[in-house]
Amino acid sequence: MKKLFIALTLCFCSQLIHAEKYALIIAVGNYPKKTGWSTISSLNDVPLIQQTLINQDFKEENITVLINENATYSGIKTALNNLLNKIGLDDIVVIHYSGHGQQIFDDDDGEEIDGKDEALVPYDAWVRFNHNYKGENHFRDDELGNYITKFRNTLQAKGQLLLLLDSCHSGSTTRGGVSRGSKAVFAPEGWKPNKNGQPTGSDMNEDSTEKLNTDAAPFVLISGASANELNYEYKGTGSLSYAFSKAMSKLGTDFSYNQLFAKIEAEMNIISPKQNPTIEGDINVGLFNNTYVKQQAYFKVKSILQSDVIKIQAGRLHGLFKNTTVNILPLATTKVEKENIVAKGTITMSKFNEAIIKLDTPLDDFNEKNYWVFVNKPAYGDITIDVFFDKSINDTTIKNDVKQFLFENHLGNIVEDSTMSDAILSQKGNAITIHATNGFEAVDKDEDTRGSALIDDVNQKLFSFAQGQYLKNLDVKNYDYEFEFKLIPLEYDVLTEEVGDLLDPNKYINANGTFQVKEGTDYVVLEVTNKSEQPLFFSIIEINSKGHISPFLPNNECTLNNDERKLLPGQTMLFKGCHFNFYPPYEKLILKGFATSYPINFISTVEARGEDTRSSTNPLESFIGNTYAPSRGGSGSTSSNKKIDGYSTEFVYEIIKN
Repeated sequence: MKKLFIALTLCFCSQLIHAEKYALIIAVGNYPKKTGWSTISSLNDVPLIQQTLINQDFKEENITVLINENATYSGIKTALNNLLNKIGLDDIVVIHYSGHGQQIFDDDDGEEIDGKDEALVPYDAWVRFNHNYKGENHFRDDELGNYITKFRNTLQAKGQLLLLLDSCHSGSTTRGGVSRGSKAVFAPEGWKPNKNGQPTGSDMNEDSTEKLNTDAAPFVLISGASANELNYEYKGTGSLSYAFSKAMSKLGTDFSYNQLFAKIEAEMNIISPKQNPTIEGDINVGLFNNTYVKQQAYFKVKSILQSDVIKIQAGRLHGLFKNTTVNILPLATTKVEKENIVAKGTITMSKFNEAIIKLDTPLDDFNEKNYWVFVNKPAYGDITIDVFFDKSINDTTIKNDVKQFLFENHLGNIVEDSTMSDAILSQKGNAITIHATNGFEAVDKDEDTRGSALIDDVNQKLFSFAQGQYLKNLDVKNYDYEFEFKLIPLEYDVLTEEVGDLLDPNKYINANGTFQVKEGTDYVVLEVTNKSEQPLFFSIIEINSKGHISPFLPNNECTLNNDERKLLPGQTMLFKGCHFNFYPPYEKLILKGFATSYPINFISTVEARGEDTRSSTNPLESFIGNTYAPSRGGSGSTSSNKKIDGYSTEFVYEIIKN
């Protein structure tokens, strides 16, 4: 029996050792003109996804990239078949698609609730039905479903399949941003759907005609937008590609796909507030079978530009901002020790996925593979906002005043391309409206902007929006203080004010994967878990779509002293004495939580708009307080001389009509 046990153990370990990670990245951006499709920035998604997967220990030789003319209908099928032949038992597979999507007439009568299939748009698919093209090169959801089943059957129960779709099926190029897809349903002239139902989620997860085995692999589908919704690009990249890459750089302990999606949803709320990403499938299984890299310990050097200037393949996506200081150490160094430091440096420029570092000591060896880069002291970037003036703004005084406000306070720039902006200003009569770029969603409005005081009000609202975006984006990651929190619904009697039983939170999650509460009637409490090995304190703020900040817990109705907010290692605490219910406006909000080893409380910081805490001895309170100052000195930096130590995380929820 002992020999048999050892043999089985060795067999099991062998399977784990030989389990591989594979990926297929498909990107179509430069469609032929004859197809009728607009050019989009899908190719910019490729390096983001590729590097994100490499950071997660995907081997470069196991990542297949298919772009433009190679990503025809037959090319995609060939690549999928090749990948199927390559993978084996227990492997992990990621398939990522960036390109247009389109609804198409249902070729299997009665199958779809709305009478339409969803389809990915390969390089050789046309936007309209005509006598030469009848949809044969559209990659329908039915066919995708068959491939999903084949992959799951091949990978079996201990494997995993993750499908990422950065496209949409009801989009158009619209005011304020570029989206992926077409409003027009691909169908013969005069065709009408035989059903009027509304699809839920992405509507891409179709039943397969292939038989699914009982030991099939778990499967997760994440889409950039729900069915019948636009999927916008963000400053030249796909919104899902950006949000996924950002989320993968800030993972926590024991992460499931559902927790990854929560991070994606939080990122999407920042860059495209009205866009609803979706998640479907086995969402509670462990991410990559819990073989993911939680935090990148170091960064590889991409190139040595000159002896004292290097470039790394990491940037703002990884929390690396201008003025971050780093240490350069030899390859394979496991610990930063003074005697091993080859050079020190400072990040002088940071982009999405790369950064330039100026070194204090020239390098003798120009082989970039011989060095690893470790963060010494992080910087947290600046509060910035790029503003675009809609053509309806014809008052030069308004333009000049806004431009001067941004310049004097180092808050950003006026841009000429709306797709590269964070906010758009429009004017109707005397009213000025601030819009989030993607979706042209109104954020705030001033009914009358005559006079300098009212123009100052527009500038202040621009700053509030920028501050809210900054704090939503703020990422403090010392895993010694890791924690998580969520809202738990419960029964509540408004007549007796008695709290009843907890309710199933899964019943409050919509088809897209978003936690929703109804105005007036739903009540929730906060559950907080200390995932670290030491005691910690926490404080949580709420940020709305305008950028306005409110203390969530503690708050004036539920103050909670420091000891009441102290969590022991591994402890989960349910704050049943502090219940919340909700009222309009109907919107998505972000709860931003911070934890550290010393007591923190943001009530006075928020209510005094930072005035009482900018000189605080509490580094986190002082840091948050400093974000209320539009002008922060010559550099405009929010960085502090005090060490900002702690952990931040977030929770997204939506208030809906009853």
